Amino acid sequence: MKISEDMVQKHGLRFKESAVIFDENEPADQMYLILSGKVGIHKKVKEAFKLLIELKEGDMFGEMALVDRKPRSARAIAKTDVLLFAITESVFYNLIQTNPSFSLKMVKMLSSRLRETNQTIASLLKGDRKNIVTSALITFAQTRGEQEDSGQYKVHLAAFMKWAILRVGLEHTDLVSAINLLVKDKLIEQPKNDPSHILIRETFFKYTLDQ
Repeated sequence: MKISEDMVQKHGLRFKESAVIFDENEPADQMYLILSGKVGIHKKVKEAFKLLIELKEGDMFGEMALVDRKPRSARAIAKTDVLLFAITESVFYNLIQTNPSFSLKMVKMLSSRLRETNQTIASLLKGDRKNIVTSALITFAQTRGEQEDSGQYKVHLAAFMKWAILRVGLEHTDLVSAINLLVKDKLIEQPKNDPSHILIRETFFKYTLDQ
């Protein structure tokens, strides 16, 4: 997609390093092509923004706002001084209909973004594995565990691990690490005389509800 000087003069936008190009949940009416510089796309996770992807010259971003007309799903920040070419909705659909190379670039870009997002989500899930395993343990205990007279739930560890690997997207080592943390916090117990089972105390459920 060639951009003439006249087009840059008419539709070009410049941002200084660290400037917010657009923020998460803002209304949107255009996407951008990076003519020079780098842009970071950030997503708010809890109270902090996480970098999802860093884009460079020739990359496009902000396209989903034109496709589904919803507010911005992430924050875009200039990683360096940048020059952007703004593409409005009318220009976008005209390019889709008349420019095969632009359409192909869009398809490739969306496919690549989806793959990268999936990898990022997997990484974030691993970072929050304790909470994920906590939630999974509650579900498993209440549906497949044995409730004892004391109110504790007895869970067969190997059965839970097999079940959780298929359902929460964590690997065996991540599950073991999270369970060890829960044992250390004394929210669950692994009896020394019966290490094939774990005991889930009532405080475990209260702890989860309070988070």
